[in-house]
Amino acid sequence: MQINFQQLRTILKSSGMPVYRDSEPTSAVYPYIVYEFVNEIHKRTSSKVIKSMPLYQIAVITNGTEADYEPLKKALNEFNVSYSQFEGYPYDENDSTITQFITNVRCVNG
Repeated sequence: MQINFQQLRTILKSSGMPVYRDSEPTSAVYPYIVYEFVNEIHKRTSSKVIKSMPLYQIAVITNGTEADYEPLKKALNEFNVSYSQFEGYPYDENDSTITQFITNVRCVNG
């Protein structure tokens, strides 16, 4: 299903996790979602842009396991949103191992 940016935000929030754009506050409690704008493509007719299609990277940040992104996956599936496969990237934060589980969603505006 094609969704716009506002619908994406609503769906992310329906996962029950805190949602932040670009970065989280230092007081954020795991797990939480951070989304970022990645790029935008255009659908054109006669050299005129008729639709903008921004891509957003969505990361579930957790000190847990892949089970922590299941609420987001469930919300995306419930609304029939097309998303890329999740990939996990571990890193250290304050001497703790943290994982980002990342997917991408393309929106349609216009």
